[in-house]
Amino acid sequence: MKELPRHKIRRALEQEDYKALAQLCLELLGVDSWAEGWRKMEEIVERSGEYVLAKFLALAYALSRDEIYSALSSATREFLARDVVVCLEKTAQVIGALSQQEDFGDIRGRPAA
Repeated sequence: MKELPRHKIRRALEQEDYKALAQLCLELLGVDSWAEGWRKMEEIVERSGEYVLAKFLALAYALSRDEIYSALSSATREFLARDVVVCLEKTAQVIGALSQQEDFGDIRGRPAA
């Protein structure tokens, strides 16, 4: 799992660059496009049961789109950006937990030496 890019999150928030913040969701998921991001998030959601992650990713997607971003007031952008930060943090936690479960499963499945 990629490390949560806290310094990039902080910088994007300080600069009020909420599009860059939204792009960090793709970076965390390890994908290059929103279509890939949605496929990866769907896999994570299905495996974890954390369906709220899809809602948070939708907010990030909205902030990443020029036509939506430009229609929003700065206050609305800031409001949505807070949920994008939650998306990043929660997604990182869920990915970590799923990785640990897989590691544990791998260890249990190995024959005794």
